[in-house]
Amino acid sequence: MPRKRILVKSIDTSISYQVVGIDLAKHLVSACLITGAGEIFGIDRLTYDDLLKSAERMSPTLFCMEPCPEVHYLAEKLQGYGHHTKVIDGAAVKEYIKTHFGGQKTDLNDAQAIAFLSLDTNLPEITPKNTSNSVLSSIQAVREQFRKEYIQSFVSLKGICQRWGLPISKGVMNKNKVEELVSESKKIPQEVKDWLLELLQSCRELQKRLNKISKYLKEYADNDEICQKIMSVPGIGPITATRLKATIGDIQRFEKPKSIVAYYGLVPKSKATGHNEKKAA
Repeated sequence: MPRKRILVKSIDTSISYQVVGIDLAKHLVSACLITGAGEIFGIDRLTYDDLLKSAERMSPTLFCMEPCPEVHYLAEKLQGYGHHTKVIDGAAVKEYIKTHFGGQKTDLNDAQAIAFLSLDTNLPEITPKNTSNSVLSSIQAVREQFRKEYIQSFVSLKGICQRWGLPISKGVMNKNKVEELVSESKKIPQEVKDWLLELLQSCRELQKRLNKISKYLKEYADNDEICQKIMSVPGIGPITATRLKATIGDIQRFEKPKSIVAYYGLVPKSKATGHNEKKAA
């Protein structure tokens, strides 16, 4: 167990810190600050604004966090103030809490675990997205949400039609054809038809939004050198190319081609005992 931490209410910017571990929440953060002499200061609650104001006045420091939606924005702001940032996997933090804090998970314990784990040079890092890649990933996320809503709405519509004895085959995706089948059906009550047609109109609107986003991503890929290189691989189009660019980031951080494959988890699991090793998919 590390030495006892000292609880404080704010960051003393006159002190030079070796590392600052941050446990991020929606509106507040918990922080653990370790000095070069090994002193440990803990802040249970700190607003994002107060954290950034203090960071602006601090000497260059290593800030370490777990991956979450806020981490990309925060890392970019901290780097702008001259600090270094590091993002580590939450699984390592969970294991540290189990072995060093007896499984007692609190925000401050998480922050302290993050701070000490950041000093482990063998622990893999997660690279935060820059602004350009964050834009791409955000647009991809919006597109995925529209796609899910579209599929759910269309599947729901078909299910309701089947309830009234109007089965629509899986291959029928043309909305004009579905509208014709619903409108001409004598089995479905008129009040149900009206709402089914409203649902179908919602599907049309979602399809328009999907097409608009897909068009934007295609234009982006057609004018981006990196996406053009990715699309030179057979079977990869603009949607996949922009997604890969957003997730890979700086390709120079990968030592070899196999590292990129491993980044996406496309490697066999290795199980070895004695001199026998087995590879499992």
